[in-house]
Amino acid sequence: MTDDSKDMNPAGFATLARSLPAFRRFGILLGLALTVALLAAIVHDRATRVEAAERHSLAVAVGVDRLLHYEIRHLERALRGMAGDADGHVRAYPSQSTWDISSAIRGVISRNAELQDIDLYDREGKPIRRGVSEYSSGTNFQPPSGEGDLRIGRLQIQGHSHPVVPLALRTPDGNWLVARLRTGELQRLLEGLDIGQLGSAAILDRGGYLLARQGEAGDIGKRVDIPAELAAGGTAQVRRVSPIDRIRRYASFTSTSGYPFVVTVGIAEREVLAPWWNYVISASLLLIFYWLGAAYLVRRLLSSETARMATQGELARHADWLAKAQEASRAGVWALELDQEKVRASAQAAALFGFDQKPDLIPLEDFFERMHDGDRERVSREFSDSLSSGQSFHSEYRVVLPDRRIRWISARGARVADEAGKPLMTGTIVDITERRESQAQIERAEIQFRELFDLNPLPFWVFDLESLRFLAVNEAAIRKYGYSREEFLGMTILQIRSPEEQAEVLKSVHDTAEPRESENVWIHYSRDGRPMYVRVHSSSIQFDGRPARLVLAEDVSERVAYEEDLAWRATHDESTGLLKLRALIDQVNARSQNWHTPYGAVYLQLRDLEVVSPTLGRRMGEAILSEISRRLAAVAGRYGPAAYLPSDAFVLVARDAREIERLVAEVVRVLADPVEFEGGSHRVEAWIGVADSPGVVPGAAEQVVDHAALAALHSRNENEPATVFRLEMNEQAAERLAILSRLRRAIAGNEFELFFQPVTCLTTGDVVAMEALLRWRQHDGSYVPPAHFVPLAEESGLIVPIGEWVLEHAARARARLGAAGWDDIAIAVNVSAVQFLQGTLPSSLRQVQDRHGLPRGALHVELTETAMLKSREAVRASLEELQRQGVCISIDDFGTGFSSMAYLRDLPLDYLKIDRSFVIGVHRDEKNASICRALIALGRGLGLRTIAEGVEEKGEYDWLRDNACDYVQGFYVARPAPLEVVMERLDADRRVVSRR
Repeated sequence: MTDDSKDMNPAGFATLARSLPAFRRFGILLGLALTVALLAAIVHDRATRVEAAERHSLAVAVGVDRLLHYEIRHLERALRGMAGDADGHVRAYPSQSTWDISSAIRGVISRNAELQDIDLYDREGKPIRRGVSEYSSGTNFQPPSGEGDLRIGRLQIQGHSHPVVPLALRTPDGNWLVARLRTGELQRLLEGLDIGQLGSAAILDRGGYLLARQGEAGDIGKRVDIPAELAAGGTAQVRRVSPIDRIRRYASFTSTSGYPFVVTVGIAEREVLAPWWNYVISASLLLIFYWLGAAYLVRRLLSSETARMATQGELARHADWLAKAQEASRAGVWALELDQEKVRASAQAAALFGFDQKPDLIPLEDFFERMHDGDRERVSREFSDSLSSGQSFHSEYRVVLPDRRIRWISARGARVADEAGKPLMTGTIVDITERRESQAQIERAEIQFRELFDLNPLPFWVFDLESLRFLAVNEAAIRKYGYSREEFLGMTILQIRSPEEQAEVLKSVHDTAEPRESENVWIHYSRDGRPMYVRVHSSSIQFDGRPARLVLAEDVSERVAYEEDLAWRATHDESTGLLKLRALIDQVNARSQNWHTPYGAVYLQLRDLEVVSPTLGRRMGEAILSEISRRLAAVAGRYGPAAYLPSDAFVLVARDAREIERLVAEVVRVLADPVEFEGGSHRVEAWIGVADSPGVVPGAAEQVVDHAALAALHSRNENEPATVFRLEMNEQAAERLAILSRLRRAIAGNEFELFFQPVTCLTTGDVVAMEALLRWRQHDGSYVPPAHFVPLAEESGLIVPIGEWVLEHAARARARLGAAGWDDIAIAVNVSAVQFLQGTLPSSLRQVQDRHGLPRGALHVELTETAMLKSREAVRASLEELQRQGVCISIDDFGTGFSSMAYLRDLPLDYLKIDRSFVIGVHRDEKNASICRALIALGRGLGLRTIAEGVEEKGEYDWLRDNACDYVQGFYVARPAPLEVVMERLDADRRVVSRR
């Protein structure tokens, strides 16, 4: 042991002895905390994994339940569709014992492969009609108990591979239509589920009997206990051992499909907790390593205690010196020798003035030189007075340090005598810079608060929490509310509030929550009674020693008005003032519960209103729409809400479906009156669809409106004034959607073809052009008529890519004709109004001409009159650009649409095509003959060549030739055919001519 360690005092040993137990306690506490934390983490991790497994099993069960709902609902609809037919068949043929499979059931079974057979029983379950399956039962049928028309029977196992579940539907006559559902279809719903290798999924009936189980068809028919809380439907979760395979699982049961089925999904506890056990092992190893490390560290510390004792003694002596230095920090001691006017200052005192720390005496004038110019004279006077009077000296002043920093000093001193009786003045100096800066900051904050309060542009006030009287108000409050300061200070806060709100005001006053920022908008009243919408921000303060509250009142009147306007705009159409469709549906769904009766909806689609603006002007179109909206709003006000759809459609709702006929009659009546405007009048017509709600059903408004819209679409397609929704309209709409889907696939799969029909010159008999006709070939070799899919393509916009396809393939065909020596034959392409009005037709034609190297005149374009409804100048510009490219232009089906001589006069056209409806029997129908003569003469007078379409008889052909028609096309001349066939005909005709 060193000499220093030998001299260590007992206090050092005691300190070191106390420190080691403290460290051990800290290590033990840290280890216990770590142990507890890991145990808590392990418990939490297990609970989290279990909860995740339960959520996952429930999500999978609900997903399967939803699929099951769609499957059974689909079968229920199929059974309902044939229930009435079954009753009628029974009444019409009571003696037959088998079904008429060809007309009724075979179609259902073929579309629903999951059904084994369908039988019909009477009310008591006696068989009336049997199906065709070998398993069709001829025995009595016990109708299942339960509610509703569709009920589920007990599982039936026929043989070894055909388990079925009876689905019994009560027919309108009270009979039972029983379809036997193969459980294999239910088994399919359980395939591919993400529930682990040991997971289980099953579908049961309400009695708990297994109808299907994932991967285990042999368990069908076994019974499983169902949680009691699932009796009323919904979901339930349990943890239990499966009675089938004895595996413990976290199981979820759900029965939300609306049908008496129960879906259960279980995830094995072994798989869920396998990662958790790894986590437990890792945490245990961590704790073991910690305790071993802690024991090793303590042992090492104990072994080094002796070596550190010597150092600890030295540290103790230095700590004593540092403690004394800290006691004197920020303060210094000085002594003035009066006879020499020099100051002996401690090192800290010298440092406070910025002097070097040295033992020499410092002249008194050096201290005064370091004082701030603003304080030097005052301090000098106070110091002289103290010296002359013998009183103690105390002063606070600023010192300017050599680096220009300013420090505040508090100096104290008094006259004393030393041991020799020599007079001295001694004292202390203390650095009070922080205190003075804090004081200055407080003073600045008070000034800023006063300025913030008085000059704030928003109203501010302070009121007493007990008396509610105003204690202070700022100028903004005086200006905003109109009271003088004296009037304010004599009032309470209740006097600027409505009497109805006083209870709420008192409640907010006694609310002690902080911070207090009101989300509500209150109403305050000014001196003249003017209401203001105000949002209040407040905070509790002490004002003159009393509890008070500081309030800022933000005037949000303009914002409230703006938000109300936004709310109105969000739910109303600005042009008509009527509700938007979404707002109407939400309103009906919210209110229909109080109507207690089924309601009805009327959907009106205005006819031809889109033509008004281009013809009469936008202002007239808006005026007509506004007037129709006003009339319909007046009618709807007596029945229920009304809405406007920007596609010139309206929806009116009758709160009582029994009044729907009267509502429709009034709508027809107000539409019958023409809308008068300056220079004329216009009568608006509409297609009307009507639908009723399915009883008092919550949230059915959107479906009712959709049904009415379908009925209106049916009115439009069938040209009927009004149509009541029928269920088959859904099927028709679904068929239209199916055709659209097939059309999209046809575009992607290149399923279209072009046929070509020659256009022949009546003078020479030569083929001068061929019209490209679109054909859609099916897989069986048949063709879908263009009349079935072209209108749908135009409505959906698919006509644009189809039109681009036609242009491309027509150009290819023309290139083949040119290569075969038929350069004088052009290809005519029908262009839809939708494609033309996009404005891209000239550039598309130019690209295909350049791509295939076609000469001028190689392509013709046929346009309908509908394409001319756009701005005449825009149409003219597009047509002129086409003509500059060498494209000839024909008006197709002239006279069947919005015929206008102005089109023929003002637009650059080449051909006028006479519609087939005027050509039919022209040689024997004088009316058609008169029309054709007029059109031929009209074309000749305007410099247009005429083409007659649909010539199918020799008499028609001869009449047109004799009456100077230029060209014809039709079955009499040649039927449409693929390009190869047409080119073979042309070659054959060429050979015949050459032989002549």
